[in-house]
Order: sequence, then structure tokens, then C-alpha cells
Amino acid sequence: MEGTIVNLPAFISIKKKYRAYLFLDEAHSVGECCFLSRVMYRYNTMSFLGALGPTGKGVVEYWGCNARDVDIMMGTLTKSFAAAGGYIGGTKALIEHVRCNSAGPCYGASMSPPIIAQVLSSMKIMCGEDGTDIGARKAVQLLRNSRYFRRRLKQMGFLIYGHEDSPVVPLMTFYITKVVDFSRRTLKYDIGLVAVGFPATPLTKARVRFCLSADHTKEQLDYVSFTVF
Repeated sequence: MEGTIVNLPAFISIKKKYRAYLFLDEAHSVGECCFLSRVMYRYNTMSFLGALGPTGKGVVEYWGCNARDVDIMMGTLTKSFAAAGGYIGGTKALIEHVRCNSAGPCYGASMSPPIIAQVLSSMKIMCGEDGTDIGARKAVQLLRNSRYFRRRLKQMGFLIYGHEDSPVVPLMTFYITKVVDFSRRTLKYDIGLVAVGFPATPLTKARVRFCLSADHTKEQLDYVSFTVF
């Protein structure tokens, strides 16, 4: 919601200090953030589905942490992977407990083969295992787009939340009436964004969220920034 990237090393330190369990939700980071961190890091950690990084493993790789320090990882396959379903990662004992005691495996259905193929294809592109450099090029472009668009909006005087590397860019309008009007006006200019207000946010902290893509061009980002200004 804020476009931030969690300070995972700090949370791991607190977890170890108080002997707690750490649950990591990467619904908005897998895929986007794995592209970003791939530009900055070149190392390997435990092959754990869904953690963010140079090979698509999430914020664990982004910060260079050990995946074993995170007890439970979860995320969705409906966003960056353009598929359906989700995942939970953890120790074998934990996963077996979830399978035997949660309602999902008992009353749900397995993912269809086309969905699985879509997820695997996306992962191969992200990790560079498809024989092309598409993933690497998109990584660089998404990082550039995220930083450029955020800086443009800040230069124009808007209050922007979140980390500079995050492709989720929240622009604060504060009041729900403004966010609704903002969304309707931008739609007239063929700009699609996400309007978020109460109860998803505090009453006076409504905002619109721009979700950037590696396929957005500089000209498109300039058009959006000048239009909202």
C-alpha cells in the first residue's frame, strides 16, 4: 500500500533476539522486485519459490539475507506472473502441517496445467533461463522507470510514499473525495490508476497508486506526470 520495501535484516534481527517466527508476505514484490534486485546483486541463496532477487527469489535476495531465517513465505501468482493462485514456502514439516490441517487442500482444486505453464514460463524469463536476455533488459528498464517517475512527481511538488526502487508509486490526495475525482479525471486522458481510500487507508490518507511496468516508455511517463500536474 505504501510502495515501501521492508527492512528484512532488521526484522530478522528482532526475530532472533526474541525467538519469534517471521512471516513474509510478498504479494506485491515477487516479479517486480526480483527484476529490480537482479540489477544490483549477483549471488545465490537457497532456491526458495517466491522470495525476491536476482533469480526471482524476492526480498531475501534483495537484502542478501539467508532464506532459512524466514519461517514462512507467501505470495500470489496473479500479479507479475499474470496467472492464478499463490504459494506458501517453509520447512517440509510446516508445509505438511498446512496441507493436512488447512481448508484449501481439502476443499480447493489444483491449478490447471495452462496456469502452471504460464507461471513456469514467467519464472524462466525472470531468471534468465529462457535463453534470452529479456529478463535482464526488463530489469534495467523497470528500475529506470521507477526512479524516473518518482523523481518527476516529487519535483512537481507531489507527496510520494515508498522506496525509490518500488514500481508501486502512491501519490497522496489525503481525502477520499479528491481521490475519486482524481481517478475520474485521469481516466478521461486514458490514464489508469488505482484509487485507494478508507477503510483500506486511514480516513485522511487516501491516495492513488501508479503501477509501473518495464514496458512503459519515458514519453508515456512524461505524459502522465504532466497530465496529473
